Amino acid sequence: MTDSNGQELHLQPIAQSTYECLRCAFCFDLSWLGTANLCPSYAWGSFESYGARGRVALARAILEGELEYDESLVERIFACTECRACAEMCFKYIDTVKIYAAMREDLAARGLIPPELAAVTDSLVETHNIYNKPHQERFSWLRDRTRLDRPAPVAFFVGCTPSYVRRTLARDTYAVLAAAGLDLTLFSDEWCCGHPFMAAGQHERAAETMRHNVEALERLGVERVVFECPGCMRTFREDVPEVLGSRLPFDTVHVTEEIARQVEAGRLCFDVYQAGTVVTYHDPCTLGRGLGIYDAPRTIIEAMPGMRLQEMPRHGRDAYCCGAGSFVRYDYPGLTEETGAERFREIESTGAQLVLTACPACVTQLQVARGQMDSQVQVMDLVSMVKRVARSR
Repeated sequence: MTDSNGQELHLQPIAQSTYECLRCAFCFDLSWLGTANLCPSYAWGSFESYGARGRVALARAILEGELEYDESLVERIFACTECRACAEMCFKYIDTVKIYAAMREDLAARGLIPPELAAVTDSLVETHNIYNKPHQERFSWLRDRTRLDRPAPVAFFVGCTPSYVRRTLARDTYAVLAAAGLDLTLFSDEWCCGHPFMAAGQHERAAETMRHNVEALERLGVERVVFECPGCMRTFREDVPEVLGSRLPFDTVHVTEEIARQVEAGRLCFDVYQAGTVVTYHDPCTLGRGLGIYDAPRTIIEAMPGMRLQEMPRHGRDAYCCGAGSFVRYDYPGLTEETGAERFREIESTGAQLVLTACPACVTQLQVARGQMDSQVQVMDLVSMVKRVARSR
């Protein structure tokens, strides 16, 4: 199926999903929590076309030839953190985010990508990271290089943000995995996972970097890949098989799952961090709704003596986005800032002295929100906390 200009519509294969929408508005609804936002984009953009029901209506209009892709649709479709809250609440179980992804691919094919995101993906082709840093600096955080490019059953896929921006997190994750006794490897020619290309609707570019990473891991004989970044893990688990058309030759696991397994097996225990610490946990959207990992982080926190977990009203499947998803900060910083501030006010409402999370992008955004609000609540990645207090039995 093509549009009036003869261009292919990537929406067509999933057209049925757009007709399954009953316009019930469950995708806007968190009424059991009172006046709580569900969709960050709708909260920021105010018009229904920024929310799931409106976007699905736009998709249907495009399929029926009543609407054409143009500049007016770019913000509606790309100003979305892909937090999946709408898909989670959908009465008809529609994968709304898959509809948006097809629309992004259509927009990209027509040269309609937000300018800053387009610039980032252009530089990504050359440097293989989203920060436009020299590729050879990716492992400058790693002091002991004896595990680099060594065949092993387990690999640690570091990702761009821990490699270039949150290097302490890269070191902490590596140290925790090594201390767990894993026969571990890393590959020196690691490229970005491809998620920015997918967010921009550039699937052909994504395929190149995905193929490179999979083949490199395969050559090392890897059976399992451990991720700190949920975005990287979801890209491998969900997007790579779809884009490359073949199953992954290895399993994928998040570092919190690996740590929780050690805790439950009795091989890892914790010292007291600070007696009486009240902590809350921010569920990263991609780790939670994207990958279904809610229990592992809480298993770890609850095993830490002297620490009390105080949940936010919106937690688990109801958790509110921090504003960092899908690289919206590049072109829609107001959306990111408003969403981050709302989430941090909810964090403060718990009375916690510390908020833990399990995503480098969430850590960065929550720290930005903390600084803007001059808050006393500390922000830390859960793996870094584990590094501080863990001890083997």
